[in-house]
Amino acid sequence: MVDLENLIQISNSGKYPILFNSVDVEAVKSIMEIYPDLFSIGLDSGCGLIKSEFAATKYGFKFQIPTGIKQYQYFDGAVDENKLWPYLQKYKFLYFQNNVMVEEIVSFEPVPIFSATIDAICQIALGVTGSDTQIKGLLDLLENIDSGYHDYELVSMSMSKVNKYLRLGLRKLPSQSVSDDVYKYIGTRSNTKIYQNTKGLSASVDDILVDDINNLVELIIEVDESGLKKQLGYALSTIFSKDAPEGSSMHDNIGLYNERHNSHKQCVATIADSAKTHSWLSDSWIDELSTWEMLPRAVHGATILTADADGVKSEIIYGIS
Repeated sequence: MVDLENLIQISNSGKYPILFNSVDVEAVKSIMEIYPDLFSIGLDSGCGLIKSEFAATKYGFKFQIPTGIKQYQYFDGAVDENKLWPYLQKYKFLYFQNNVMVEEIVSFEPVPIFSATIDAICQIALGVTGSDTQIKGLLDLLENIDSGYHDYELVSMSMSKVNKYLRLGLRKLPSQSVSDDVYKYIGTRSNTKIYQNTKGLSASVDDILVDDINNLVELIIEVDESGLKKQLGYALSTIFSKDAPEGSSMHDNIGLYNERHNSHKQCVATIADSAKTHSWLSDSWIDELSTWEMLPRAVHGATILTADADGVKSEIIYGIS
């Protein structure tokens, strides 16, 4: 179930007119009424939100899934078998937009990008988008461009069988910037807007990108039924969570808890400072995000930045756990 009373209290407080207001409360209520079976189990699925200034809000709910098996069941009931599914972590998030389930987000135990992984990703992409997405060329490039070995790891995947797209979140291991070959592959030539905007976005997140102490940065690539999208994105989030790991208490190891809790707060502050410096978000959005986690069980998810030929778009993921 979802703690609606808590959500109503947040809305009624008036402290977060952008992040959570009465419209959001009514949207959550509507989803729960339309899909009662999803919320009949005892698990408190919380409520996640994805907001931006260019699209309708998405509302997400957490559900436990089987792990260690080669199968994954999509929301539409279809069951897929793939070599990647055994590496799934134990929860998925279903995101609804305008009362329609439009996106399934899963996370993985980090899986290195190499030939077998690439083939498995391409298989999933074909099943989700219904077409040959032409993603293999970029993944082959990511496998081979750097001097290290298996420099990228798959850590998240957003799937939409409704809108026919697949979004990959790849963590880059070395503390160095993304190779210029990636921008050339996406933007073709250095005089194109795509190349300039993707390269410029990377430069603006460079301080966060090379800090592997507090910050988790995912390189975001996306494909749809037309193929590889000519864009590049970053998801900026935290390595450590705000709270103690599931099934434990802060008092189990208060020293480690304080260390990781402070790391989380520092990372959120760094992202907020960068958002203000580079104008990724308006000041009003940043102000509300800066105090969001003062609420009990409120969490900062990620700031997602995507550059294409038109410029840079921003999304924020956050919620109540």
